[in-house]
Amino acid sequence: MARHELLDNVTHKDLRIDRRFTPGHGYDVQLARVFPVELGGLQAEYPLFFVRNADSGRHDLVALLGFDDAENLYLGDGQWLARNLPLSIERQPFLIGFVERQEQGMPGSTPVVHVDMDHPAVSQSQGEPVFLPHGGESPLLERINRVLATIHEGHQASQDFSRLLVGMDLIESLNLEIEFDNGQRHALEGLYTINEERLKTLNAESLGLLHQKGYLQHIFMILASLPQLAVLIERKNRRLAEAAEG
Repeated sequence: MARHELLDNVTHKDLRIDRRFTPGHGYDVQLARVFPVELGGLQAEYPLFFVRNADSGRHDLVALLGFDDAENLYLGDGQWLARNLPLSIERQPFLIGFVERQEQGMPGSTPVVHVDMDHPAVSQSQGEPVFLPHGGESPLLERINRVLATIHEGHQASQDFSRLLVGMDLIESLNLEIEFDNGQRHALEGLYTINEERLKTLNAESLGLLHQKGYLQHIFMILASLPQLAVLIERKNRRLAEAAEG
């Protein structure tokens, strides 16, 4: 269970983040939420897809990290095995929460930083400090603040992007059955990708709208990421071979 607390430099003055990317340290996830602003950096290292959000009905962008629940093939030897880290991974164990405040006599919600005190990366003795000795923000927290702000803005950008793609019938479901080197089969379900055939038939007005909004580049980045699925399969094959060797 997560235990979220509003971050402050008194209660959490000794808080440290032990950023070891090892199994069981809070990063065992099959999918990582990503945002349009990241696609240029992520497309060369991760296969990128959409998943349907059961609560909102929207299609969210994700990076595929593994093939089984809680499998992350980018974890190894305490390191993250890629140069670019998805923001939703980097922000952990921090997140944005909201507090109700009166501004000029009007009620409103203000985004503030929270920390999950039950996250395995939270420590009082190991890792990078969150606050400086005099109470100021550490370089780690300054970076986290920027990451959270980007994520906050990215939620709306993702909604706008996927809404238009759905309206143009450019998102299609993807069902693949993968066979690994040891003969094990895996059905890859619940993922969505760009319908390339539909994209080719769009008229000039629709293509112009996608280009004007910057969405055409996002589409190309998603399509350019698809060869990384073969790379991820090879990662899985190596893990299976290592496990078989004991």
